[in-house]
Amino acid sequence: MREHRQYPIGLLGQGLIHQSVRRHLENSYPIIPLAMEASSQQLAAGKLIVFCSDIWTPQTLANMNCRCLQADVALLPVYTQFGAAIVGPCIIPKEKGCTDCAELRKLGAITSETEREFVRQHLYEERAPVVAQPWLSSFSIEMLTMLVIEEIAAYFHQPDQLRTRSALLSISLETLDCSRHSFLPVSYCPACGELSRDTEEMATIALQSCPKPDVHTYRIQQPAASAEQILATYVDKQAGLISSLSANNKNLLPIATAQLYSELEDGADTAIGTGCTFHTNQSKLVAVLEAVERYAGLRPRSKLTTIKASYQQLVQQAQPVLDPTRLGLQSPEQYEQHKQQHQCHHLVAYQPDLSCHWIWGYSFQRQSPILIPEHCAYYGVPINQENPAFVYEISNGCALGNCLEEAIFHGMMEVVERDAFLLMWYARLGLPRLNLNSVSDPTIRLLIGHLEHHSGYSIHVFNATLDHAIPCLCMLGVDVQQREGMPKVHVLAGSHPQPEQALTRALRELTSSLALLPEENQQQRAHALEMLADASLVQSMPDHPQVYYLPEAFERFDFLYENKQPQQTFQEAFSSSYQHPAEHLDLRDDLENLMDYYLKRGTDIIVVDQTAPEHIPCGLRCVKVLMPGMLPMTFGQNNRRIQFERLHQLPFTLGYRDHPLTQAEINPHPHPFF
Repeated sequence: MREHRQYPIGLLGQGLIHQSVRRHLENSYPIIPLAMEASSQQLAAGKLIVFCSDIWTPQTLANMNCRCLQADVALLPVYTQFGAAIVGPCIIPKEKGCTDCAELRKLGAITSETEREFVRQHLYEERAPVVAQPWLSSFSIEMLTMLVIEEIAAYFHQPDQLRTRSALLSISLETLDCSRHSFLPVSYCPACGELSRDTEEMATIALQSCPKPDVHTYRIQQPAASAEQILATYVDKQAGLISSLSANNKNLLPIATAQLYSELEDGADTAIGTGCTFHTNQSKLVAVLEAVERYAGLRPRSKLTTIKASYQQLVQQAQPVLDPTRLGLQSPEQYEQHKQQHQCHHLVAYQPDLSCHWIWGYSFQRQSPILIPEHCAYYGVPINQENPAFVYEISNGCALGNCLEEAIFHGMMEVVERDAFLLMWYARLGLPRLNLNSVSDPTIRLLIGHLEHHSGYSIHVFNATLDHAIPCLCMLGVDVQQREGMPKVHVLAGSHPQPEQALTRALRELTSSLALLPEENQQQRAHALEMLADASLVQSMPDHPQVYYLPEAFERFDFLYENKQPQQTFQEAFSSSYQHPAEHLDLRDDLENLMDYYLKRGTDIIVVDQTAPEHIPCGLRCVKVLMPGMLPMTFGQNNRRIQFERLHQLPFTLGYRDHPLTQAEINPHPHPFF
């Protein structure tokens, strides 16, 4: 007792667990019995509060969680929930990661909507508590008590050995198996979360040196976290940001899927990440990183939006602000269709006096921060009368990296790739076909043969680089055998400074697309025929490729597939890449060269730092890249944005047309991108 007398413990709760914990503690620590109504002063008298309950009472625990945070005193909860006993998380003063965070993460990890709704009701609605936990036995209580004693000792004497710091210890009351489930603090947690006000200063970007492992790699040399650390940080089936991670090795390449669900006051965010590489573990890693990237792209996770105004008002206030019309708007007819559809999130027609939320980004053309509409930077923010949207946005230009420079580089590559693809489609450009036998990398040639042989599809690749600084490709996987029930064509794209790496990217996308089962395609045939006849029925991302799985739609590719231009070898099409290979060992040099190419041609690069607190443990950074004037990828025929001078002039400038493209000449059909 003498050894621990400086560590008084506040003990509150009731039941068998409470009795057992008290019996084991009272001979070693000074015990302060506490009632649930204890004042902040009474709570602060203990160095640690231990809350014990034989049942799950989330609202009571949430109340105690807030009071301990306010009293600046540590809290260790111990309770049972359904068939498990839970220890933790240990709430440590001045640290993030409280019981509310844990409950939100646990809720997000539930895969069944019925079960999730049941838990949600216990969390947020008044319900009669469960009377007792029938599975509690004397042995399980003893085991649970020993874990609590160990955690208390670690908190006071070996904090680095504390297992419940942002984590839960779970004991199955059926098998007594014990497992640890770490979780990430929730940045928007109502109890311990803290968002910074979005400011002009926070948006400023100064590019830093980023050494690379070799000249052909566009990732940094020393990432902060290994693949194992990333998976351990984000994936946990009971409390992880990613609750489900699976891999299918029955496809032509291993394909992994990561699922994310995040509970919010105004609804929920969901995101799915997909990874397709040569190795299963690498596919899993890519899937997790894609889901984590999309988590940040949906809405601000670290910043509080503070500016609501119209473009007109911001100009009058002499604020640096992006003219929204430079991002491309819908036509009046499209806005009217949105209005008639009575959707809960329909778009409203843009006017300079339309008031909405604005956030800060960084303009590399101006070399200073700039205001942009919030919903153009985050594609999942709530859209309502308070914050209307006038354009439809997706994750186009969102990218994750091991540093800011890496994320910006890959975000730019995506914007460029999508712009090239849409120019090809909307202007119906007869792009040069590439000779795949000219690919110098034997691994890529083997992959092409492998995919064609096992899938039965014929692969055709076209040079879509146009006026861009990096190679861009368009790929068609065509079912020339006319097999019953098989999709007629898969349409992909790829971009990369190295043309053969751009090809590899497109081939991996093709592999993912080929995973569609014939019976799934057949089930959608009737709806696809309706969309073929009426483009307005194409309303979501999966609708776009579904139309072109139909053999009846293949004639829409005649401008490309039947193009009689002579084939180009990769060496002819991308001579500078082969004759003057990359030479930079610093990613900042690569990025600055890429930026300079577009800035000199009058295209701004605007970057919004979307990095969430959840990214920090693994040293990740996330951005949204906007390049006003480039064609933005959209899904849904009524959401497409084609009001760009670039679309009308570039085909003429590059010699694909003998005159600027007229509005009537723009391809009226939905694009096939997926």
